[in-house]
Amino acid sequence: MLGRLRRIPGHLRPRRLRLYGVGNGKSGTTTLAQMFDSFRAAHELDLARLRPVAAAVVEGELEPDSPEVRAMLRRRSWRFNLEVDSANHLTPFAGTLADLYPDAKLVLLVRDCFSWLDARVEWDLRFPPTDGTERLAWHAAQFTRYDAVFGSEEAVLRDARLRPLASYLRRWAEATEGVLRDVPEDRLLVVRTEDLGQSAELLARFAGIPESTVHPAHANRNDNRTGLLGRIPAAFVLARAQEHCAGLMERYWGPEWSRLTARLADRSAL
Repeated sequence: MLGRLRRIPGHLRPRRLRLYGVGNGKSGTTTLAQMFDSFRAAHELDLARLRPVAAAVVEGELEPDSPEVRAMLRRRSWRFNLEVDSANHLTPFAGTLADLYPDAKLVLLVRDCFSWLDARVEWDLRFPPTDGTERLAWHAAQFTRYDAVFGSEEAVLRDARLRPLASYLRRWAEATEGVLRDVPEDRLLVVRTEDLGQSAELLARFAGIPESTVHPAHANRNDNRTGLLGRIPAAFVLARAQEHCAGLMERYWGPEWSRLTARLADRSAL
């Protein structure tokens, strides 16, 4: 009987939990999915369908609770029957997912804005979005729509065909604040990225599953950094962070959060 049960297609098996992992890209959504490898878990599944809709929501072309969005999310749920669905691209739909599925629980991953900014810049250098792809549309929706201009201190970003610091940091704050605003507190768990590896017990308790079914993991480590962000004056980076990220940074890292500029590439502590 057990052998026959295992041969049942995944989308027909009973769902033991419904957990969504959201947050800015480069905040640990890959690691989160890997921690739940005892379940039907996936990271950024079916991006060709998901990205264009997510981009339209962020751009304001679609309401996150529109019939089109709700239908897309229902089809995704039925088609894949995932128990843990983790993706940066699900972040614009966090509130809609909570509304659609009363049994849904969401984990919001929050990485400090400095190490996140460094990781984001390094990622865009390694994998620049290509014209005509859905990845370019998603990248533009997140960062290009802001009318930020380059300061002279960040000319290295302009020369590398990246975005101004303000564009990156505004999106960091906006995405996080949107989830905090739209998801009921009793169904939301906020985990700092730096704590994720030690959060198996916390995640299991939140999901209502045995702790033994959640396993520590660490994905997407980059050992070939360019250190580009380290060429921008620390004071300039901090000023931009104070302008766009101060409230969230103080909430999750305390009043001395500005000292975390030490986490920037090739940067010593202030």
